[in-house]
Amino acid sequence: MLSARQRILVLAMASVGALAWWLRQGGETPGPNTDDSERRPDYTVDNFDVTRIDEFGAPHRHLTATELRHYPDDDTKELEIPRLTLYVETGPPWLVRSETAWISSDDNLIRMHGEVHIDRAAGVGTQPVHMKTRELVVKRDENYAHTDQPVRITSETDWVTAENGAQVWLEEKLQIKLLGRVRGELVISRADEETPPRSNNQSNDHPRQPQ
Repeated sequence: MLSARQRILVLAMASVGALAWWLRQGGETPGPNTDDSERRPDYTVDNFDVTRIDEFGAPHRHLTATELRHYPDDDTKELEIPRLTLYVETGPPWLVRSETAWISSDDNLIRMHGEVHIDRAAGVGTQPVHMKTRELVVKRDENYAHTDQPVRITSETDWVTAENGAQVWLEEKLQIKLLGRVRGELVISRADEETPPRSNNQSNDHPRQPQ
């Protein structure tokens, strides 16, 4: 029997390459305007910190940065050392952090630049998850992210890597599509292998969804 953390990585490996075409054909997203070398922000904010709440008054998203710069020509923003927290209905939130970032004018699309980390702490019925990659695109309203750069995902002693990136749905039930060549290692302990004997009147277990 696989543990919850192992089911996370098995699910990811089973989904290899399913939507690789999406990133190439349908996944084009706008980026920062780099045509004007003299482009200047109209204002900056140090120690930027904002929380968006849902209709019930609970935190929905939380974004911080050491500096925010706003550009009036396209109403976009640039961030230094951004930290984006995405809350889910139950369980620990997701934390996405990078070196710099760019935010679209509607505040939904965020491009995370440099080294990017995605983390979820352990919770009731969920295992800790850590992902590391570069150049991540996040759709904040959908709790969705994708990258075409190599990605490494770990959960305690288990790990998996994908050469061509991944698509990730950062919800209570983590969903991952790995792209390109995949390598990984699942460490199955003796406790994971042992299952109690069944009696004659015991029904079959139903498969559980990955956490």
